[in-house]
Amino acid sequence: MIFASTTTIPTLYTSADLRFQGIGTLRNGRLNQVMTWLLSAFAFVLPVDLRLAGDKSVAMRLGYVCLLLGLAGLIKRRDIMLPTAGFWWLLAFVSWCSFSLVWARFPDIAQHKILLYIAVFAVTAIIPQYAWDDRVRARLMDAYLAGCVLGIFGTVMNFTLNNSYVSEGEVVAEGRYSYNTDPNYLALALVIGIPLALHRAGSVSARWQKVLELLYVPAAVAAVFLTGSRGALIALVMIVLVYSLFSGLRAPALLLGGVGLCVLIGALLPAQISERFAGIPDELRYGTLSDRRELWDRGKAVIAEYPFEGIGVGATSGTMDIAAHNTPLELTMEGGVVSLSLFYGAILVGLYGAWRSNRKESRALIALWAAWVAGSLSLSWEIDTNTWFLFAMLFSAASARPIDSVFHTSASQ
Repeated sequence: MIFASTTTIPTLYTSADLRFQGIGTLRNGRLNQVMTWLLSAFAFVLPVDLRLAGDKSVAMRLGYVCLLLGLAGLIKRRDIMLPTAGFWWLLAFVSWCSFSLVWARFPDIAQHKILLYIAVFAVTAIIPQYAWDDRVRARLMDAYLAGCVLGIFGTVMNFTLNNSYVSEGEVVAEGRYSYNTDPNYLALALVIGIPLALHRAGSVSARWQKVLELLYVPAAVAAVFLTGSRGALIALVMIVLVYSLFSGLRAPALLLGGVGLCVLIGALLPAQISERFAGIPDELRYGTLSDRRELWDRGKAVIAEYPFEGIGVGATSGTMDIAAHNTPLELTMEGGVVSLSLFYGAILVGLYGAWRSNRKESRALIALWAAWVAGSLSLSWEIDTNTWFLFAMLFSAASARPIDSVFHTSASQ
């Protein structure tokens, strides 16, 4: 017979408790690993917008899986990261859009878009719960860049085979090339990848990885030229300007280097492609901007009549039978200045939080969001999954904290 003293019994219980805690930690670690892989797959498919049969988004299906598994993980670990201020601004935006159903001109379209907003917001909210760790964010950045590389290879392949982009309406865009998605969408995603590649190049220690990250920049610029996206080229200029502001005395050299790289790559491409970009100044002053100018004039008329509340979510496509091809215009048409303020307020507040948390990473975030703002002036990207992934990365960086402090907090609880 074995006897246990009163001092031994607590020790036995303590050992068992620690053993069970160890098992729980191992299971949580495996769950976090699975979540990281799923989130990486989600980030990978975004740039090229991979689709299933029936034009169903792969990204959204992966996002739903991440959401369900992520919620299960939060319940299991009984711990959440407190949302940042930018998160609450974005929640207010989604809430206002949902409330606009009351006065929406096209309720059926409004309901569909509101459900999309709620879905992408839910996925955006779950990502920072796992990506507060900069190692996870690095994995997501690499996955996004891998998706961009797939888009680059696909675009170059189509250029080599002379397979011009064909739109959903079977309209052939001569001299414009892409892979699996609209060339304007792909081009902006490739440009957004440039600050991520530069950030990763400055973070990794392996020389081969640093070289690969840096090689992404000229490859992305060349692919942007092949897409023929003038909006993406303007977004590229914004990145050069932002990095120049952060470079101090090196700014003139960086500006000249960025311009020189674009000119060199443009000179090596066929004349049909380079001429499209050379005509940007005249197109801005006298052209139709690919028939966008008329859409924007109609949108301005709606805003003048309903400046505060807009005409309800989804009303842009209902009124024009097409997207506004201008994100701030579409936001203001559908939700008035309230929607516009909340949406862009979430960006600004998120950038401020990221700047306070991590200056180095926030420079890349400021550059990519500057590119997004410039590029979205000719695209309706307020509902695009790329945009909401960038929100998630922004809020993750703003909520980042050292690993030691998280373990210390968990242990004390």
